[in-house]
Amino acid sequence: MNESILAVPIGLCLAASLLAALLRGRASNVALGWLLTGAPLASFIIFATFLPAVAADGAIDAAWDWIPALGLRFSLYMDGLGLLFALLVSGIGAVVVVYAGYYFAPHGDSGGAHHNDARFFAYILLFMASMLGLVIAGDIVTLFVFWEGTSIVSFLLVAYKTKDAAARAGAFKALFVTGGGGVALLAGLVLISTVAGSTDLGKIIAQGDALRAHELYGVMLGLVALGAFTKSAQFPAHSWLPDAMSAPTPASAYLHSATMVKAGIYLMARLYPALGGTEAWFWLLTVTGAITMLLGAYLGLRQNDLKALLAYSTISQLGALMLLIGQPVDEAFKALVIGVLAHALYKGALFLVTGIIDHSTGTRDLRALGGLGKAMPITFGIAIVAGLSMGGLPPLLGFLAKETLLATTLHHELHGVIALLLPVVGVLTGALMLSQALIFVVDAFRTPAAETNALAQAHDPALGLWIGPALLAALSLLLVIPLQLPTDLLAAAAKAAFGEKVKVSLALWTGFNAPLMLSALAITLGIVLFALRARLFPRSPAQGLTRHPALFDMPFRGVLSGLDKAAWLATRVQNGSVRRYLSIMLVGVAALFAWFGALQVSPSLPMLRFEFPDNPATSLVRIFALALVLGASVVSVIQRNDLFAILALGASGLAMAMLIALEPSPDVALVQIIVDILTTVVLVLALGKMPRVARAGDKRATGRRRSIGLRLNSLSSAKDAALAIVAGLTMTMICLTALSTRPRTSVVTPYYEANSKPLTGAADIVGAIVVDFRGFDTMIEITVFSMAGIGVYTLLQHARKQHDAHLPAPEMVVAQPLPERIAGIGGWRTSSFVHALAYVVLPLAFIVGIIHMLYGHDQPGDGFTAGVIISLAIAFWYVTFGYDATRQRLPWLRPHVLIGTGILTVMGGSIAPAVMGGAFFAPVDFGQRLGLPLPDGVFLSTSTMFELAICLAVMGAASYILDSFGHPERS
Repeated sequence: MNESILAVPIGLCLAASLLAALLRGRASNVALGWLLTGAPLASFIIFATFLPAVAADGAIDAAWDWIPALGLRFSLYMDGLGLLFALLVSGIGAVVVVYAGYYFAPHGDSGGAHHNDARFFAYILLFMASMLGLVIAGDIVTLFVFWEGTSIVSFLLVAYKTKDAAARAGAFKALFVTGGGGVALLAGLVLISTVAGSTDLGKIIAQGDALRAHELYGVMLGLVALGAFTKSAQFPAHSWLPDAMSAPTPASAYLHSATMVKAGIYLMARLYPALGGTEAWFWLLTVTGAITMLLGAYLGLRQNDLKALLAYSTISQLGALMLLIGQPVDEAFKALVIGVLAHALYKGALFLVTGIIDHSTGTRDLRALGGLGKAMPITFGIAIVAGLSMGGLPPLLGFLAKETLLATTLHHELHGVIALLLPVVGVLTGALMLSQALIFVVDAFRTPAAETNALAQAHDPALGLWIGPALLAALSLLLVIPLQLPTDLLAAAAKAAFGEKVKVSLALWTGFNAPLMLSALAITLGIVLFALRARLFPRSPAQGLTRHPALFDMPFRGVLSGLDKAAWLATRVQNGSVRRYLSIMLVGVAALFAWFGALQVSPSLPMLRFEFPDNPATSLVRIFALALVLGASVVSVIQRNDLFAILALGASGLAMAMLIALEPSPDVALVQIIVDILTTVVLVLALGKMPRVARAGDKRATGRRRSIGLRLNSLSSAKDAALAIVAGLTMTMICLTALSTRPRTSVVTPYYEANSKPLTGAADIVGAIVVDFRGFDTMIEITVFSMAGIGVYTLLQHARKQHDAHLPAPEMVVAQPLPERIAGIGGWRTSSFVHALAYVVLPLAFIVGIIHMLYGHDQPGDGFTAGVIISLAIAFWYVTFGYDATRQRLPWLRPHVLIGTGILTVMGGSIAPAVMGGAFFAPVDFGQRLGLPLPDGVFLSTSTMFELAICLAVMGAASYILDSFGHPERS
């Protein structure tokens, strides 16, 4: 058998989801349902072909390399446990898809025709693919990817009715709770894989003894259990499930019977051989499961809405399944697999019956229903079979599930208290569940009710609506017949979960024994509770849903409240003041270094002896450059004129470039020079956009206000001076510590020196490092730089619009005679000489930039310097001609196109070598391969494409900034 076929069902569901999206508005809902059900039906058939091999203690796995460098593979694994869940997911999925086609026909549960129902089919099939991937995942990375997929798609399903506030709130709550648990699960899985030394589930399970003996076992168990508990609605994280009932009924049926809520059950069952069998595992799952099963069963009796009643019964059954996984006996895992199967069948049928009732009558409220049995005999028959299976009555599969659960509660000789409490909890839960089932069947279908509009409309639906739930209900009855194949499948599933052979029997009669007596007691008590329901659980006459008690929402609301308070504190700090942000960062860095005592300077630091290896002339230039850096920096601080302060800052940067060039490091010096010039230009342009009040300082203060302002200004200056001194000393100590403690002999430099030319053809080592050895880093940096330019543009445009919004309307502005010479950014028309200079500078900048890119592998210079040089020429045009004239004369200057082209170019240059038979990001010299007669030092290669991409991205981001500062004010 070809193991690769394991991936086919996932692919089929993904393809069907895409097909549903493409057929939106092109086919009726009924036709879509029948067409798209082919994917889950084919998946079910494919999985069924594995049944004989898996039932014979076999397992099938398949894997494909995903990220080989990290040892990650996309791995699938099929054993009895995975096959049981896969058959349920695909089989019930096929039923739900057909049902949904009829359910969403006109006059469905929203009261009218649906126009976007192809979206529902796309979501449900994507949900199916995610769940299939989860239950047959062969490693924890694959499992977690699909785990999160179920959370995200369930959010879309619950919020399907986007205009419904309750649907949006329920979807957010479900995603918040299960997503938070997913974060905990990820941490737990990472710890498990670290301890086990592998992400492969088979190897992790084989390392069970090492995991249980590890000192972090409790942490691993707690994190994984938190993820599973939130997903499977265990107390106290159960309240999201009833709120998710705003999803369309087909989605609710699928979510409850075979998919999302079963994911946590599957996970804990799968990891039992690796983490289970300990006292911590027993108590955690047993206590949580017992509380959840009893609480869900009780709260379900208080509901008036049929879907809410079924939702709480699901919570109860999930608690029972979690309790079973906590027991270290084979009987528990027999009960587990039977319970999973029984619950999927009866719960899927009952939810679909609820949808039929809602579709027919327009309501699900028990206070408005009653006497439906005569008007809907087929639906009534389905409800009887499925409801009695839910209540645990013979001869249905639900009875076997309850019997084996009660039998498990009697296997606790070592735990005296639990041995007494678990049977009591089991009996009470069974009684409450039977009472719920009787309420569903009797109160909705048999109890006489006053004639209402809902009852007048009641009728059995079309075949497409009742055939699915009828099939599920029939299976609840037929599967109790002792057939070998389903019995072997359940035994294989139980063995895969328990780790040892488990005997599974579907025989209804095993003689008079303690489980049978407990079952009879539960049935008797359930009938009594049903008879006394009006006194014990009275229903209010008001229509509407009965919400779950607010007490159980406290954990969710407490977390949200804590987040709100944390956000309030964050906004007190992050108030938009750049000075405050900078102060916090500088003080934080100094505090961290002081706390960890990481700054230690060796007294033998060579720099402290002022020894210069150069000749005296070079030493004098160094001293001059240092003095210029210091002097210009001081001037930039004390200078009151903004323009002079910016120029002084620019001079400081140029002096630093001089020092870098003397190292010698020409590439870095060149970058420093052009970035310093571009920064100076941008700051000068920004001056024209700053409000005068922001630049006036304390010059506007007069009289008493002036004295107060001076005192406050002096205090602020003292604070700034202290902060500057602390930050300066910290940075000095960091540099001195780095110089005195780092190894004097570089490890990587010899490698780059020896391999740059042979491996990349580059004589310029820096260029080879940037675009070849660390090309992936550079690609990310290009993207970040581009996003930064877009972010600056967005913020400044928003500020400009806010400013314009407070200006008078254009028709109310009194036209003022403008000076004859006004034109550009500076306000005054520039001379013809400057115009001619601008016309010369721009093409010259392009020529210089192209040379930088072509010779970037042989000489100092690269795409970044080329992009900045061209951007400086463009900035000159903005200053010379103004915004409008520049945009008119340079129509190709479209920043978003430049950025997009740059990113696509770098991707193309990265993928091209792989297409040509090499590796991703491998250097390829196209000029050499084509035999082009290029000058020495000129390259046409993947590195050239990289340099071009960098140049375009820099030009685009810089143009966005120049656009913002050069845009004329409306006034």
